[in-house]
Amino acid sequence: MYFTQIIMTKILICICTFNRNQSLIECLNSIKKLKDINYFDIKILILDNSSSNSSYKIIQNYKKKSNLNILQKFEKRRGVVNARNKCLKISKKIKPQYIAFIDDDCKVNKNWLKNIFHLLKKIDTDVITGPQKYDHINKNISDNYSSLFEKKYKGKIKRVKWAASNNVIFKYDILNKNNNLKFDKNLNKFGIGEDQLFFSLVSKKGYKIYWANNIFVTEKIHSHRLNINWIKSRSERLGILGHYIDIKLHGKIFGYLLNYIKSIYFFLLSLIKYLNFTNDNRKINFINYFFRFYGKLIGPFTLKKINFLK
Repeated sequence: MYFTQIIMTKILICICTFNRNQSLIECLNSIKKLKDINYFDIKILILDNSSSNSSYKIIQNYKKKSNLNILQKFEKRRGVVNARNKCLKISKKIKPQYIAFIDDDCKVNKNWLKNIFHLLKKIDTDVITGPQKYDHINKNISDNYSSLFEKKYKGKIKRVKWAASNNVIFKYDILNKNNNLKFDKNLNKFGIGEDQLFFSLVSKKGYKIYWANNIFVTEKIHSHRLNINWIKSRSERLGILGHYIDIKLHGKIFGYLLNYIKSIYFFLLSLIKYLNFTNDNRKINFINYFFRFYGKLIGPFTLKKINFLK
């Protein structure tokens, strides 16, 4: 039987949560339904980052009815970076072969684990990631602006430069051999991008990251993300964030140069999208790329004024 050749026997699945208890239960239920789950030694780490540790009693009751191996921890310092770094710290005590991160509002596909294993048999890789799809619960919702910010790749399998922490699994050995590797606490202020920088640094160290289209999770569409103001705000933050990441990866001089080259690119792209009258989403695409441009334009000045969380 091919499972006798399994190379990843011990997996730690980390789920950072903040006041999303119903979604968290749905996330756990999806893990419970994973195909071939019994062939692996899986521990689930739930890291609550709410002020009241609101998920504790709910998960305690859930554990009584489930055979999932769940470990609960609490991080009182607010911010997803603090929560994820605590997961990394705890993983060093558990010492799994693989660490996975998924979001508390995501559900893993039933073949998620099985497809990860098959990919590991085919390709020598250190990190595996995949797409995040969206659950249209409300059939009246036709627009999903969150998809604007999802990295899209062609083909079934592709080597990439970074991964998102809503759907990723990586070798514990990466963490074990790089003691100073952590999520950047400065990015607590943004609320996004800490995973992009983390895995970009992993890639820069020479580790291989592969994306596969059949290794996916599904997220609910959040109502607050269904308006243009949210697109403007997120696109601008991504522009500023991109400048910060470029500096961290390439140094100040080349980072600044790269930032302004990208800002020109986004400005031209926004014009192209706006002038494409055959596209029904021309206005949305224009806003997305224009505010990316604007964020990169003001990034070098805005970064100096941001009071990063310590």
